[in-house]
Amino acid sequence: MSKTPALILIVALAGAGGRVTAYGGRVASEQTVSPCALVTASDVQSLAAKSSVGEGVAGAQPGSGAVSCRYTWGAGVDKKTVSVVVTDQAKIFPGLSPDQVKQRLAASIKTGTTDALIPDVGQGAVFKADSPYYATATAVVKGRILELHVDGLDARQEKDALISLLKTAAARF
Repeated sequence: MSKTPALILIVALAGAGGRVTAYGGRVASEQTVSPCALVTASDVQSLAAKSSVGEGVAGAQPGSGAVSCRYTWGAGVDKKTVSVVVTDQAKIFPGLSPDQVKQRLAASIKTGTTDALIPDVGQGAVFKADSPYYATATAVVKGRILELHVDGLDARQEKDALISLLKTAAARF
């Protein structure tokens, strides 16, 4: 059997912008994830009762390999921001399996707080509120770390909405 068709497929996939990896004779292409497609402005609108949420602003942190999307609305003390960040699991937790990452996330939960495990999202997920003004929902999804942050007055009170957005984003992976 000729290796030429496989080589052509690899070159075609690499030229299409995907990262190509060989697994036991199979070839897989990993496309870049767009955080602005995982959570849209209309999804975030549920957090902005009296304001209109504009389109997300995409960003990237080349050193960490993270890609992000930020939605902002309101002004002054009523200003809020939701950020969606996707990073390769190996960049944040090098050498750890998804189960080990799940254990680390679970260990970060502080009892007696609003912190919580989130069931049925990816290979493990948690909600953490570091202050009344900053909360995060994090999940391990398909070898990536998916984080949603809400920043603003009463961010901790957005727990259910943030978890809902995390579930939406994970389902779109």
